[in-house]
Amino acid sequence: MIPGPTNLSDQVLRVMSEPMIGHTSQQFYEDYKEAQLLSAKLMEADENRTVLVSGSGTFGMEAGISTFLKEGDRVLSLVNGYFGDRFAKIAEIYGIRVKTIRFPDGEPADADTLKRELEKEKYDAVSITHIDTSTGVMNDIVSLGNVAKQYGAYVFVDIVSSLGGAEFKFENSPFDYAFSASQKCIAAPPGASIIAISEDLLKRSAEFKPRSYYFNLKLWLDVMKDPKVYLSTPTIPVIRALKIALKELFEEGLSERIKRHEEMGRLAFEYAISRGWKPISRKPSNTVIAIDLLKPIAAAVKEYMLKHKNILIATGLGPNANSVIRIGYMGNTTKELLLNTLKGVEEAVSAVNN
Repeated sequence: MIPGPTNLSDQVLRVMSEPMIGHTSQQFYEDYKEAQLLSAKLMEADENRTVLVSGSGTFGMEAGISTFLKEGDRVLSLVNGYFGDRFAKIAEIYGIRVKTIRFPDGEPADADTLKRELEKEKYDAVSITHIDTSTGVMNDIVSLGNVAKQYGAYVFVDIVSSLGGAEFKFENSPFDYAFSASQKCIAAPPGASIIAISEDLLKRSAEFKPRSYYFNLKLWLDVMKDPKVYLSTPTIPVIRALKIALKELFEEGLSERIKRHEEMGRLAFEYAISRGWKPISRKPSNTVIAIDLLKPIAAAVKEYMLKHKNILIATGLGPNANSVIRIGYMGNTTKELLLNTLKGVEEAVSAVNN
């Protein structure tokens, strides 16, 4: 019950345990291509501009910066958690001039604040995190993206912790680059990054000199056209497992899965409030809740949960790590399992305090 990796179905586990196959085999070619097409369907993106590649969500973050932003570009990073900061840190490595706007703990990024900054300064791109697992804050990325586009900025969105658990549509939306990963709401093992790219962003980078081999997404687009093109050896079991997880997601129905995540978000938020705990986010999030227990007991609560309940939860990230626990409810998680976890935390808090 951490904010990823999440629990895997029996079918996904089964394909992970099958004998290894070759990365140039016809079987893997078909698996890879199907997984890529299903990924594009999930993102509601053009399959010709959707990339599925071995790597974590951070691969998607760095690859977008490496491929589509050039040295000297100005980027505005909206930060209300740990992963907004990560985008800024990676961009600075590539010689990009980054300014961050930090929002108060628990507050989503504000469109008016973004507008005021864009009126003062010209930026090439704006980066936004949909759901930051360090705080549980969920941003209105469509509204924020619309503001950024009004001022001519390309919009980069981190949907690692939201894709498959919150509504997202890439095409006909104000996004130029979106990246996610396999191990969260999709309920596949870690090791695959899913990326969508706008036509405008591809055109902008046409004259860029590549600064990386592995992170060069224009090379990976050639692989997507024909997975028999060899660029590097993929994580074969992960890609095959991702295909199964995506098929299971669509069997459930994307709208049904999102609805289930929304319901779990409200359940977790209301339960925490009723117990006098302090959710960091002021509003429910579809995939994770970060709760400040107001005492430095987070590690002890986590230990109790694992020892007595056989449930793994996470502690906080950042300055309040000692008092914050984080509970993820992504992928195959049910409301019953979430409720059992919350009851277990209540028991653990009582036991630790006594």
